[in-house]
Amino acid sequence: MILQILKDYGELISITLIPFIIWWLGSYFQDRKSKNEAKLNLFLSLMANRKSTPVSKEWVDALNKIDVVFQEDKNVRIAWRAYYKALNQYQPNYSSQNAYHLDLLAEMANSLGYRNLKQTEIDRYYTPQAFGNLLDNQDLLTKETLRVLSNSKAYGVAFSPEELEERLQDLHGNRSR
Repeated sequence: MILQILKDYGELISITLIPFIIWWLGSYFQDRKSKNEAKLNLFLSLMANRKSTPVSKEWVDALNKIDVVFQEDKNVRIAWRAYYKALNQYQPNYSSQNAYHLDLLAEMANSLGYRNLKQTEIDRYYTPQAFGNLLDNQDLLTKETLRVLSNSKAYGVAFSPEELEERLQDLHGNRSR
């Protein structure tokens, strides 16, 4: 009789506790998985844009997320602080910012379990010549457009020499302010 009552209470307790335990374990592992995915996505974003010229907004955004995403990884945050300081052009270690950048990416890789990824591999980056040519052409087009617009009243209508001189003085006067 007592054995039957204990068995019934045991079943009742297990019926009520097992779903709660399963829910708790599921939410714990889901939270852990989402944090690891956020770390991996941030790392991959930094890796993909590590030597982009000009610097992409995605890369800057990823850098600004490091303190949140890697909040529990002390080594990554220390490496991030060192790299952040090296990004300031007035700091003495500005010229060696690439070394700090590699240290940061190596710490992140280590934190994510990529322990065999060497800094020389992290530093290797491919960009086709066509991308460089495209940037050069865009730069040339921008400069030419600014030159034409700065030296014209309207499209196809040039300034007189006196108007051009006045326009140049206005442009240079506004930039120094």
